[in-house]
Amino acid sequence: MNRQLREKLRQLRQALDDSEIPVTNRQLKAALTLVEEIAATLDRQQERITRRQLAFDRRLLAIENSRFFRLLRLPGRFLLDWRGRLGQALWLSALHPLYVKIARPQRAADRYRLWLEQQEQPAVERPLFRQPLISIIMPVCNPKREWLEAAVESVRAQTYSCWQLCACDDASELSWVAEYFAGQASADPRIRFTRLDRRGGISAASNAASGMASGDYVAFLDQDDVLAPQALYCVAEAVEDGWPDLLYTDEDYLENGRRVQPIFKPGFSPDLLYGCMYMSHLLVVRRSKLIEAGGLRPAFDGSQDYDLALRVTSGTRAVRHIPRILYHWRKHAASTAETAAAKPFSHEAGQRALAEAIERRGAKAVVTDGPQLNSYRVHWPAPPDTQATLIICSRTPSLLKSCMEALQRKTAHPQRQFVVVRHEAGNLEAWKNLQLPCDPVWVPYRGPFNFARMNNHAAQKAAGSVLVFLNDDIEPLTSDWLTQLMGHVLRPEVGAAGAKLLYPSGAIQHAGMVTGISQGVGHLHRDTFASADWNWLPFTRNISAVTGACMAVRRDVFEELGGFDEAFPVNYNDVDFCLRAHRAGYEVVIEPNAVLRHAECATRMPGVSVEEQELWEERWQGWLAQPDPYYNPNLSSKHEAAVLDPQEAPGELSPRP
Repeated sequence: MNRQLREKLRQLRQALDDSEIPVTNRQLKAALTLVEEIAATLDRQQERITRRQLAFDRRLLAIENSRFFRLLRLPGRFLLDWRGRLGQALWLSALHPLYVKIARPQRAADRYRLWLEQQEQPAVERPLFRQPLISIIMPVCNPKREWLEAAVESVRAQTYSCWQLCACDDASELSWVAEYFAGQASADPRIRFTRLDRRGGISAASNAASGMASGDYVAFLDQDDVLAPQALYCVAEAVEDGWPDLLYTDEDYLENGRRVQPIFKPGFSPDLLYGCMYMSHLLVVRRSKLIEAGGLRPAFDGSQDYDLALRVTSGTRAVRHIPRILYHWRKHAASTAETAAAKPFSHEAGQRALAEAIERRGAKAVVTDGPQLNSYRVHWPAPPDTQATLIICSRTPSLLKSCMEALQRKTAHPQRQFVVVRHEAGNLEAWKNLQLPCDPVWVPYRGPFNFARMNNHAAQKAAGSVLVFLNDDIEPLTSDWLTQLMGHVLRPEVGAAGAKLLYPSGAIQHAGMVTGISQGVGHLHRDTFASADWNWLPFTRNISAVTGACMAVRRDVFEELGGFDEAFPVNYNDVDFCLRAHRAGYEVVIEPNAVLRHAECATRMPGVSVEEQELWEERWQGWLAQPDPYYNPNLSSKHEAAVLDPQEAPGELSPRP
């Protein structure tokens, strides 16, 4: 604001302060005129700043896309590429322990210990309006006394007092168990106990314990595990703004009295639940839903909690994740906390539970073993006669040729059409001499690079019911990549699906996109091979967004959402599309078993324009105001590597779906 305006404002304030009569219309008009003049001045200043910012932005992008700048980046990309190749080779070799020691000086265990000391935040307790009664279900069978006492004491030490403990002894041979609970029940009327005369198994004992429960919710606690002191308060707090059917929390392990190996979980992810019982502990279910489901089923002992979660979550979105570590799972030889092989029957039971859940949906999917014990894969059908249109934008004939040859060679799905957007810039003679392995539908495009507009034009020429948007620097590494992506998007609830993309080094380029990290949105696991702090990389799961470098969309969904927004010519068009799909009620899926190699930025211009970033942040400020629902706010928002940072405070820890 200039000096003249400031002086006028000072004079007006002085006149109003000196006046002993009410403000006149003349004075009000003078004030209004001054405010309008100030607003006009600010608008002019904003326009000048915007013009300068856009000019600077264009200049910076021109520098980043210049041949000289690209040449400067080649040595760095080369070194990163070979560092990744060497790292992967050492990771898979007999030198693995030495590599981990040298390359990762701060082990995951050390990071977690430091994080517990510096960043773990207790919940700030406030008076609660609802105060639901929470019944803790504890099946007991030949327990180790000190561990059982620790489990019960962790319940009695809860800061939230509206609970009851319902324990059932599954015909233990240890006489002290009944005596111990009799003493506990006489000392605290909130503790109830019963005993089975014959061994019934964990489901039978849990059902008998549930029969004594009168709470609004039931929470499951194993006899050798421990609740965090605020566990039940946090559950009650999560119920304040609604009555979810199921809640779950983060957890860690207890090993020789130390807390180790945290398990940070995403918000409710139906596809991840199809892959494994990621909810695990602490699992809390609304008692009316437990009764409606018929309780736990003994036929699924070993995975009875997984079976219950699949049945309760079927047809409901009222699922709440509490991103706090509220359950400590004790590691010992007889527990699956130590190794899933401790209960081999649980894997088979879980596979049967999942197959039954898929059958209840009326789907013809096939369930097979997953990447590890007690995990599974669901193969959704993609009929061979369903046509997919592969849309490729290109301005480099040599890249397009290599890409289409690889796609023809390494794509098993037979019914496919190619639509190529030919960005007519640069060497036009090379296009005339181009020899391709098949004859695509050509869409010529002139003008500035606009990835959204180019793909929208191409979609109008597509004949397939499934559209697959690809960069021209893509090469499939698994022949069933297209079949897998089609299987997902042909499901009515899925709006978009993406594949795992690797750099030439083998490091991850894309395994799903997360909002609220890096510059507002980031590629999870970029330039890494895995993360010790985020366990879900090998699993099919739901995600906020997938990259447009390899995105499958059902054609009717693409048209319903209006295609890509052309206001995002280079960046954010894929994220914007996926978030609009979420808003319309669709899921977005990342399929890690569909793997392609991606050079990245070989066709499109690198760099992010300020104009695009500001538009995207303004449009999605409501979404960005909350932690990404498919990530975990305890993990770093500064890095794409999905790691716990002891120097960084967690994000918002309020429970959300």
